Amino acid sequence: MCWFSAEYANHVEEAKAGQRLGLKKMYRHSNWVVLESELEKSCPTPVCLLDGTKVLFRFPETEAGSLHFDSDAEAIFKMLKQPKRNVFEFLDGRQIRLDDMPSRVVFDVLVVPGSEQLSALLASEPALPRDDDEKAKAPFLARLLARL
Repeated sequence: MCWFSAEYANHVEEAKAGQRLGLKKMYRHSNWVVLESELEKSCPTPVCLLDGTKVLFRFPETEAGSLHFDSDAEAIFKMLKQPKRNVFEFLDGRQIRLDDMPSRVVFDVLVVPGSEQLSALLASEPALPRDDDEKAKAPFLARLLARL
């Protein structure tokens, strides 16, 4: 997605896990990845997928049948360098160029490379909130000072 839109767009956003995105036909020959809410806009902001981003497509039944996929299909986004192409690689090994995908198809971003550890950290809760941590230190300090 980034090869073309990064050259032709004034502003590009980066995809985040949990976002729902869609494909929009731009410039008659290319698809851009955009926020689902911007599919109707004439000049949406493209969303850049990092190489290795894992997505879950939500194909309408008519499109799923013509592409020979289930209505929900997982894929990995890849930015090929020689030649510069953007493809989605599906679990069965098939690669489909971004520009060959049907426009207006929506998908969910499952995993963005490099953010896996951060997501795990954000999901875990701290053992003690900061206020409780301070309260826990007070009796320990009192006991320690009492021994002196």
